[in-house]
Amino acid sequence: MQIITSCSCSLPIISSLSYSTHCYLVRMAERESSPLLMPFEHVKAAVTEFGFTPLIYSVTSTRCKDMVRYLFMNTTDDGPGRPFSGSSASQLVALLIHAGFYDITMHLLQRYPNLATISDSNGSIILNVLSKLPSHFLSGHKVRFWKRCIYYCVPVELEYLPSKQAYFRNKLWNALQTLVPSLKLVRDTKLRHVSAVRLVELVFSQASTLNDYQFWQSFVSPDIIFNATSSGIVEILKTCFLFFPDLVWTHIPNEGYVVQIAIKNRQEKVFNLLREMPIICNLLVLALDESNNTTSHLAARVASQAESIACAAFQMKRELHWFKEVEKLDHPLHKDVKNNDGKTAWQVFKEEHKTLLEEGKNWMKDTSNSCMLVATLIATITFAAAITVPGGNNQDKGIPIFLSDKTFMLFIVSDALALFSSMVSLLMFLSIIHGRYAKEDFVVALPKRLILGMAALFFAVGTTMIAFGAALSMLLEKRLVWAPIPIALLACVPVTLFAKLQFPNLFTKIIDMMIDGSK
Repeated sequence: MQIITSCSCSLPIISSLSYSTHCYLVRMAERESSPLLMPFEHVKAAVTEFGFTPLIYSVTSTRCKDMVRYLFMNTTDDGPGRPFSGSSASQLVALLIHAGFYDITMHLLQRYPNLATISDSNGSIILNVLSKLPSHFLSGHKVRFWKRCIYYCVPVELEYLPSKQAYFRNKLWNALQTLVPSLKLVRDTKLRHVSAVRLVELVFSQASTLNDYQFWQSFVSPDIIFNATSSGIVEILKTCFLFFPDLVWTHIPNEGYVVQIAIKNRQEKVFNLLREMPIICNLLVLALDESNNTTSHLAARVASQAESIACAAFQMKRELHWFKEVEKLDHPLHKDVKNNDGKTAWQVFKEEHKTLLEEGKNWMKDTSNSCMLVATLIATITFAAAITVPGGNNQDKGIPIFLSDKTFMLFIVSDALALFSSMVSLLMFLSIIHGRYAKEDFVVALPKRLILGMAALFFAVGTTMIAFGAALSMLLEKRLVWAPIPIALLACVPVTLFAKLQFPNLFTKIIDMMIDGSK
């Protein structure tokens, strides 16, 4: 890229056409992955008649972080635009947060602390934007199991200006990230989460120093609390209640208190946060809404934002478990309270989940029938293999010819294990098909039988392939010495395929049962 060392425009306020030319220079620099050089002072200070600067443009249009950082570090708060203290400052902060540039935002708030408390009719601008970005917080971001393990191990640097002490550490992690690209994604995600929490803490700490209760109420508006609660952003609510405890009593028209909003939207993390304040939580759950619904009535409804689960049966399990947990916290007398429609909470639950119950029942039966077919086939094969062993039997004594062979012991043990585990799986699925399918059975009984049946079937498939490989090895080992190696490799294919397709769902279901059982 050819470097231009002068700018034809010398006015701080420029026309839209001239401004577009300056923005084109910004784009060209971004394409070359090189920041603008120092001679472009007029580009950095230029503003349109609408008050927009190249810094704002770089955030909104291209979101090139290196370019934004360069313009931020080299843009001054001079001229008619005044990007950091003028009318466009609030817009700049909101755009930086929405783009996820928290390190630049924190540096900006350190230079201009008054920006931390900027607000409008909807309350704090910073908190308003953050409350609508649940994926920028750990509580609102779904992380897979293996990524979760990496997430808690990778370090993050909260020094927004690189230090010499972190130089070698960054070099090490940069090398690891080059070898494992997914590691960089996990580390960037954690850095975004940690930085967002730091930003929330900074905003609330700055607001608390003003010591103005009326300002606090307008600063942390009901919209912010509603967005954070309905989105499950625990970090905002926890910090909010830490600095301003009275805001836990915030009542939002047509929505209710915080605990009622959390129950409506199935936000378990927010619900658990409130349970850590037992006295307040026990008082909040006593409240009734405009339709005379108790908190149990609210938990009985199917939430529009319910967590997506692989099958209807486990969704039904999760819904029923959620209802029971809320009912435990609710007052015992509320079990018989009827809403304006004349229904108790349990009646509402049965009516709302009638379709889901039928879908769960059909899914359980279809899955059990399919797995029973496989289990029956394995049981038949392994039983026949135990009678007609490889190599046959001695005609005089009826003893297997390969009885003294070590491979034969492997065959007979794995065949017996396959037969026993397939029978266990068959009985588990048979009990599911002939179950009563009551709503309470979806909590423990049916999921437990399904998990045991699937686990036993997986074990049966594995041991069957071991028995098959051992039988072939015995027959071919004298003629083809290398035969056991390809046989073992090929035997791993169906086992690996079955594990890859079924084990992740099975593992997730086991984890869900353990978590639900510990509550």
